[in-house]
Amino acid sequence: MITPYGQPGNQIEKVMLLSMWANYLDQQQINKKELSNKFIFAGIGKPTYPVNHHTVKAYKKYWDRLESLAEQWHDGTQFDNEGSAIGYGDPHGDKQAKAIMAEAMSAWYGAEILAKNVLFTVGGIGGLRIIFDVLNSFYATHTKYRVITPFPHYSAYANNPHHILHPIDVMSEAGYQLTARALEKSIQNALILAAQDGIQPRAVLICNPSNPLGTIINEEELENIAKTLRKYPELFIIFDEAYAEMNFVDIPSFLNSAPDLKNRTIILRSATKALSAAGERMAVILAFDDLIINELIRQQITSYIHSPRSAQIAYAETMINFSSADRRSMSSYYQSKVEYVMKRLKDMGAQMPCPNYKVEATFYALGDFSDLMGMEIPKEAETVLNKTGIIQTGEELVYSLLFKDLIMLAPLSYFGLAEDCGYLRITCSANTDELKEMMDRLEQRLLEARLLKNQFLVSEILFELEKSYESNVQLKEEVTNKLDHIKNIVPTCLGLKQQNHKMSNLLHHLVEHDILNERSHLIESAGYFKKVKKIAYIENNI
Repeated sequence: MITPYGQPGNQIEKVMLLSMWANYLDQQQINKKELSNKFIFAGIGKPTYPVNHHTVKAYKKYWDRLESLAEQWHDGTQFDNEGSAIGYGDPHGDKQAKAIMAEAMSAWYGAEILAKNVLFTVGGIGGLRIIFDVLNSFYATHTKYRVITPFPHYSAYANNPHHILHPIDVMSEAGYQLTARALEKSIQNALILAAQDGIQPRAVLICNPSNPLGTIINEEELENIAKTLRKYPELFIIFDEAYAEMNFVDIPSFLNSAPDLKNRTIILRSATKALSAAGERMAVILAFDDLIINELIRQQITSYIHSPRSAQIAYAETMINFSSADRRSMSSYYQSKVEYVMKRLKDMGAQMPCPNYKVEATFYALGDFSDLMGMEIPKEAETVLNKTGIIQTGEELVYSLLFKDLIMLAPLSYFGLAEDCGYLRITCSANTDELKEMMDRLEQRLLEARLLKNQFLVSEILFELEKSYESNVQLKEEVTNKLDHIKNIVPTCLGLKQQNHKMSNLLHHLVEHDILNERSHLIESAGYFKKVKKIAYIENNI
């Protein structure tokens, strides 16, 4: 992989590298004045709801006061310039901002949160960095450690070289929901591995609401998860709640459900998406153990001393004034967009396989674009990927869409799933026209891919009939009738998927039947293995 500027890109966080290419291609379109086909950014978190008015007021109040003091000094009406400059703050955070945020978070969680439990950070990524640095200081002196987290996971969790992410397999659970059963299984598996390699599990990291899934843990399951965590007192409990305000259903409070686990718990909150202030890099960590708090502060001093003082008070005053009406307005804004994309995915046959999967928060939707696997990699993308031939991975799929259709999506392989996974995360924050244009382009690309596979299947079925069933008139007629019946399905994007599924089953049956009949004299021949390979191709690619 390379950057748009020809430099090696393998060490750059994958979503950020993808974003660099998207911005580069977008600028090329603008420079060429090719504006008829707009570039669509749907691969990163991109808030579009207007910035929170409480945030604007708080920032304005902060800077207006400083502006007034500075003007008085410059025009000679104020000779004492005390307070007219911004000095370094307390690394623990400004007292007023901490007190206000503690009050706001106490009300949010229904649990006592003191000012000393609040630490402002430079964005969610900055918060994650110092949380991981704390764990590194405790456990990574001589070896790595394991962090147990649901897969798929937020891509930045993998950025710390000192830990190994250990999967909780939520993709095997109904609705892709995190369950206590799946957590227990993962912890036990991590302990078995630790007995073999000495790399111990040290923390459970839960993104709730989930990025990229958009799921929320319900109250009953959260209580069951707490029961499981009580059995493993050596594990820290970290909640990443970057999307806590962007929910379509209620989010239960872990602090309220499990107050006895409070001292082991670290919570990360962010203003990036919820307040539509991604560029202001506002976030906060809530921690309750004095040793953890002191170590967080020490790591923060090493990284950036403290977060901007204007951001501390702006974030705190926003959250103390953030009302249920604010939350409902923002959530409904994004929910309608997510529902539109989810409906389009279903209509084109690109919805996720689990029928119980629902997006309950965030502005993301997941789609299954596995039918694009096997298509040719566009020539424009070959240099970036350092590969020619067909699409075989999620990364190759999104770069192909990037160059061919001018759409940026994120593959779930960037979120911990297998490299050859065809699931993609779609950011549903654009305006209605842009969302429609994006889904139209994706549907057209799927339609073309399914048409090609449809033609391949028809030709293979006819070939098998002529080659192996020429003398069996009855069976040949029966298969021909089945094929005609299948082809009666209306060839829409969804209809072609249904046709291809039925035809692949029919072809599989024909080839399998042929192999069994000829097994005695083909078992050692190349012909047998060719047919076995054909079956594997059908099962893996259709």
